[in-house]
Amino acid sequence: MTQEVFVDGIGNISVQGPVVTLSFVRTRQVSGDEANSTEEVVNVTMTGQNLLKITNVLNNTIKRIADRANDGAKVAAPEKVAAPQENSKKSKSVN
Repeated sequence: MTQEVFVDGIGNISVQGPVVTLSFVRTRQVSGDEANSTEEVVNVTMTGQNLLKITNVLNNTIKRIADRANDGAKVAAPEKVAAPQENSKKSKSVN
């Protein structure tokens, strides 16, 4: 079974030649006067080409989410459609 890890964001991106490492971090809640700090929880290493593929997949996913949100807004607040106006002159063609 695949291990699932919750992350809050990317802490660091390291590029060494064709290899890219993304360091994902989690924010730790610290009590008292100390500022909240982050801890590195996952490092993902891949080629630059694979990073571009992942970026394309994420961009397409974000676009779909935005499209769904826009479609949901249209359903929640339907646009007003003007009533069709009757022509004063009738068409001579027979339907």
